[in-house]
Amino acid sequence: MKSHHQVALSVLTLCISQQLYAQIDVSATGVAVNAATSEALASNSTSSSASTETPNVTLDTINVTAKARTGTALAQKISEMPAVTQVITENEIQMQATGDRTTGDILAQLIPSLGASSGSTSNYGTTMHGRPVQFLLNGVPLSSSRSLSRELNSIDSAQLERVEVLSGATSIYGAGAAGGLINLVTKSLVGYGPIRQTRVGVSSSRGFESDSLGYHVGQTLGYGGERVYGRLDVDYDSKGGKFDSKGNRISPDVNQTDQQDTESLSVNGSLGMELTDSQRLDLAVTYYKDEQDTDYGPDYGDGLGVLFGAKPSLKAIDGADVENEPYTTKTSMNLNYNNDDIAGSSLSVTGYYRDEKGRFYPSAKSAATQAAEVWQANGLTDEKTVNKLTSAAVFVTQSEADIEVMGLRAAMQTEIEIAGKKTLFSYGADFERENSEQTYYGQNLNTFLASNGLSAQTNGLTYNGGPDTTIDKWGAFVNADVDITDKWHTSAGVRYQKLKSETDAFTPIYEQLLEEYFNDPRISGTSAAYGIDYQAGDVEKGNTDHNKTLFNLGTSYQLTPNDQVFANFSQGFTTADIQRALRDVRAGFVVNSDNVQPIAINNYEFGWQGKHGDTAARLSGFYNESDKVVRFTDSYTVEVVDTDERVYGVEGSLSHDISDKWQVGGSVAYTRGQYDKDGDWLELDAVRLTPLKGTAFAQYNFDEGSNVRLQALAIGGDDEAFKDQQKDPDSSALPVTGYMTLDVLGQVKMPVGRVDYGVYNLLNKDYLTVYHQTTYGDLNRLPASGTTYGLSYTVDY
Repeated sequence: MKSHHQVALSVLTLCISQQLYAQIDVSATGVAVNAATSEALASNSTSSSASTETPNVTLDTINVTAKARTGTALAQKISEMPAVTQVITENEIQMQATGDRTTGDILAQLIPSLGASSGSTSNYGTTMHGRPVQFLLNGVPLSSSRSLSRELNSIDSAQLERVEVLSGATSIYGAGAAGGLINLVTKSLVGYGPIRQTRVGVSSSRGFESDSLGYHVGQTLGYGGERVYGRLDVDYDSKGGKFDSKGNRISPDVNQTDQQDTESLSVNGSLGMELTDSQRLDLAVTYYKDEQDTDYGPDYGDGLGVLFGAKPSLKAIDGADVENEPYTTKTSMNLNYNNDDIAGSSLSVTGYYRDEKGRFYPSAKSAATQAAEVWQANGLTDEKTVNKLTSAAVFVTQSEADIEVMGLRAAMQTEIEIAGKKTLFSYGADFERENSEQTYYGQNLNTFLASNGLSAQTNGLTYNGGPDTTIDKWGAFVNADVDITDKWHTSAGVRYQKLKSETDAFTPIYEQLLEEYFNDPRISGTSAAYGIDYQAGDVEKGNTDHNKTLFNLGTSYQLTPNDQVFANFSQGFTTADIQRALRDVRAGFVVNSDNVQPIAINNYEFGWQGKHGDTAARLSGFYNESDKVVRFTDSYTVEVVDTDERVYGVEGSLSHDISDKWQVGGSVAYTRGQYDKDGDWLELDAVRLTPLKGTAFAQYNFDEGSNVRLQALAIGGDDEAFKDQQKDPDSSALPVTGYMTLDVLGQVKMPVGRVDYGVYNLLNKDYLTVYHQTTYGDLNRLPASGTTYGLSYTVDY
């Protein structure tokens, strides 16, 4: 096959619809990638377990194994990309994944600019360069306009072949990739003949308490034939409870849920067929489900005092009885047709589908503020009386959401010469439709009160968590990659993106709660005396229609055989989460394009990377800006405010081979940002920006493939945003206390198979993750896990 056509095929798909897809020679998923990209990807995937430095600098040419999937088609060899790009290899993932480590834990250790792991099910607040990240799974978008923030809780890490990272906004991927793109690529068939692998593992806390024990079992079966090839991975995981550095069980995360006492099933399948020498058809399917089953609940204090301002103990209380436990299910599939010989061009057509459902932990919701407004509007102004009456405006609900995404993309690539310069044109169009709905299920308040918050049983009532929403995304693009000289490469492109949304008529949740409150027998007598006959009002159906033209321009230059510099400008495009934005509005709100407008992000990057002898390094800087932000007003309207934001920073990495056995290295990322508040530039908080973050490692490689590694992750303390935002009455910024953790992990080559081990938080550090320090209220100030252990055994046969 013609490698330059394969290049074309993938970049095209890649450009299409915020995600890329690629295929190498005879691919198991039918995605095309150019030869240069193949070399870059292979340079990592075929390396030994010794080469686990973070990130890798790829300057050498290496052949790629046939029938390996790439979920993202990168336009050039990775070392020539005019942007900050990184590939995390299967070996690196394997080393980090032993025990109950999540994908978020792994990526936080290996991607310098990515936010630290939350320690919960959620990746809420996990940004790159201060902007949202577009997560993909084999090119299928995991990040939707409506996000449950569980993108990294979508696949078992044992099934990942690699992770591809492109930081910074990019017009190629359309809407949603304001901060960058992270593509999780699952394993596909490599080579010919049968493949089989069995995986078993255990995990535990420092004290080896019986209810902290977890285990993992997995199996892989596959076969590669002359024309047909397929693979199936199945992994089952059972996690125990988590314990802090003092040996106390950690309370559940009632805001975003956690992974304690959770069972999960992850399935990855691929099936491909070569129709002719130039045509391929490939199907990739993943299924993931986890569900919690725990006997522990949060401590709400005497008389549920925490809900009324009392300080929580943060203890996990035995005796919880939740009728419907939190869960996550995700199904994704994509069917790809490739033809790399159409009049000298390559065609790629991909259809994809994803369905995600998620349930959260039951929690109390107060309508006291809204009820007070109604009392005061009807003549009751005595503050003491109002406070007493509104104390009854407490409800218990449990949220459940369903998001369905389907899309189609078609792309062509043509390689020609213009004025003697090799030029690759990528052009195509894409369409995606997203349907989302969210429902709050009422819980029996008397049961909840009698159990002091430990028992949650449904009462048959339901509330709207915003309107049912349909969002259509249309896109068209053209991109040109030009080799100006053998050392100088440039890329330029333009994308037209159109976003349309339709929202159904709905009754806002606070309208429903207020009607229920004012008709409560405890309140109805007083409300009748003040002439209050509250009837819940509706919000009529509406629609929005936005479009944006996005540009990108980048260049890279090979200064020496070992040094390269690059610069890049690109634009990102994002809008508010419409369903979430409308959740808390009041009756009569009008949904139209004037309320929520798109926001364009201008992103600038520049940097250097090099490899000299046994030392590889990379240093880059970035700056991005936007001139609008979307926020709620005090009257529950949504408005686009001309409030400028700017985010900037630097990141770097270094690795050095001391000898053929010893390696050392590390990375650092510094991000800063401000927003304009009445002419003052105020610091952005740690929910938006990752605090100063550094990693370091030292690794020793034994003969025959065994190794041991000591690694550190450090987060810097920061209270500048907290101090600065005292000038902003709407601020919720909190200070961050820095911390550092140490891990020891490694691999032991056995006569048959391989043993992986890990000891995490080796020094039993007492700390809180950034997420638990800065989001939600005091009930979320949960400590991180103390020392934990993982041990696994893998055998191929």
